[in-house]
Amino acid sequence: MKKATVLIFFTFIGVIYLHNLTRDVYSGDIGDLVTAAYVFGVAHPPGYPLFSLIGYIFSHLPIPLPVVSLVGLISVFSSLAGLIIFYKFSFKVTKSLFISLLSTSILAFSYLFWLSAEIPEGLALNNFFVIVILYLSIRFYEKKKGRYLYLLIFFIGLSLTHQLYILTLFPAVLFLVITHYKFIFSRNRFLFACLFFIIGLSVYLYVPIAASRNPPINWGNAVTLKNFLRLILRKDYGGISYLSEGVSVRVRMINVLHYLKTVVAVFSYQILIVAFLGILKLFRKDKRLAITILSAFLLTGILTIFFTAEPVYSAIAWGVGERYYTVSVVVLMFTVPYGFLSIKKFLDSKFSRPIYSYLILAYFLIIPILLFKYNFPKTDLSETQIGNNLARNVFVSLPKNAVLFVSGDNITFSVWYQYYVLKERQDLDIINPPGVGNNIFLDKELNDYYAKNLKAEINNLISDTLNTIRKKRRMFTTRVISPMPKGTTLLPKGLVLEIIDQQNLPQKQDYQAEVGAIWQKTKVHRRQSLVLSEDNFISSEIPAIYARGLVQIATFLNNQYHDPKLAENYYRQAIWVDNTFSPAYSGLAISQYQVDQDCDQAIKNINLAIFLYPVWKEYYRQQYFFSKNCQVNAKELNQLKQEYRTRFGEEIE
Repeated sequence: MKKATVLIFFTFIGVIYLHNLTRDVYSGDIGDLVTAAYVFGVAHPPGYPLFSLIGYIFSHLPIPLPVVSLVGLISVFSSLAGLIIFYKFSFKVTKSLFISLLSTSILAFSYLFWLSAEIPEGLALNNFFVIVILYLSIRFYEKKKGRYLYLLIFFIGLSLTHQLYILTLFPAVLFLVITHYKFIFSRNRFLFACLFFIIGLSVYLYVPIAASRNPPINWGNAVTLKNFLRLILRKDYGGISYLSEGVSVRVRMINVLHYLKTVVAVFSYQILIVAFLGILKLFRKDKRLAITILSAFLLTGILTIFFTAEPVYSAIAWGVGERYYTVSVVVLMFTVPYGFLSIKKFLDSKFSRPIYSYLILAYFLIIPILLFKYNFPKTDLSETQIGNNLARNVFVSLPKNAVLFVSGDNITFSVWYQYYVLKERQDLDIINPPGVGNNIFLDKELNDYYAKNLKAEINNLISDTLNTIRKKRRMFTTRVISPMPKGTTLLPKGLVLEIIDQQNLPQKQDYQAEVGAIWQKTKVHRRQSLVLSEDNFISSEIPAIYARGLVQIATFLNNQYHDPKLAENYYRQAIWVDNTFSPAYSGLAISQYQVDQDCDQAIKNINLAIFLYPVWKEYYRQQYFFSKNCQVNAKELNQLKQEYRTRFGEEIE
């Protein structure tokens, strides 16, 4: 009966996870990781060799699912495996099937863990490593058996071939297992442990092997030892031991408080109370184990967040950070079985029959039920197309045989997936930022140009090559590029900008007609219309990308054609698409002032821009300009000057 119950329980979770699995490249790093895996390439630092290797195998399975979903099976299976190990741990602690399944269901349907299971990022596999490393550490600590030690060391080595955030867990693990240092450091056992560590770490061989094939996604070109170390140590990202400097304690505490609020929202106060009771029980039972779990929770959560904190000015930036809260949430769950056990023993002491204790404990079933109810629509990505549509909307703006510079994670990674995996718009050629992915097309053009112009100056080689390409093909970019080829300007069109000669600017009517036609074909995702499954983590940035495209057109109309009235229409469209996009309010304020000298509306909208993004100097300068030219009294002007001086340490004029 017990085995059948457990089997039904995990089958149910597996079916739900498979149902909600994304069919969309979604947002963030997904497009990069999936595309790199599919082409046997190298993803962004530290290269994600384990994920890429498994992803390559999964992405070529003959299963009728999109490639992004096939790679996403890594997240589904690793989440299920982690839950099974967590169940084993819970049952070992409590000897209760009910408490073990209850604890496991709370973790399974908690928001951060569940969403991680539905997307092919590195989060779910990292959660698995956290669970298995903690479980094996505890088993080795309690049993002092070689098999637990060797498995622990192997999984530690293997985890290092994935997300390096796992390093924050290791000090606590070391504190626990070092108890048996004499056992560990006996000669043969230590050598075997080193061997298992090397076997786990050997997956990093994937990186130079994959890089040597010159795949289209090849971050860092890690074919040399220098490039390899630079990639896996994340040198371009500030290194694996990144600590923020010059950030005030106040800002750090804002980040910590946001983290704590998120943890409360993920579980509820009831589960946090149960976790607290679990810590108390552990301290009475085994102080070393209690200190290990508590320190692991603090190291992977509050302390790391405090010491790496940066100022955060948008919901999108919070979404980036929230992905890494999952590790400490998983660690915290290791206290929950102890907490439920403590409650059960207290109830057993008050009732003559155990059934009464379980009837009262059944109250806690409402927690996984409510978690399931609230988090199912957030994690159901089975119909979501917000990432796929983003790339296709970029393609809408591009004529046949164009060349496209890509920049910005969401656009770049979505385009990569559509182009390299789904093989859409193969008439295009893609140019990536230096060091990002690979530049097979640009490298070939550079070599061809240099072969024909051996006396060309190296410093001008890229610019001259681009000009040569432009004579044959139209060239576009998703962001402003620097340096621009001489004599060129950027012409906004949809979600891209065309690089054109300054003397070839179109007439206003022709330009207006062209961009109007492009936007009619563009399937825009408005912020106000996002469903719950489209508003997780940094997918919420995508409406801002559409709003930015409209703002670029509006600004161009105003600056180039001196038509603030027409520009105002596009600024208003941008606000309709994303009412949190501050540049739209700034541009609207300028056009309102230029068209009607409408001081009240201009000041109102620039104040909204400042409210939404309070760190941009130009907004404050605009605010001061409007106030000064709209005859605001001297006292208010002096106050604006003082506020600017205090905030930025310079004079506004």
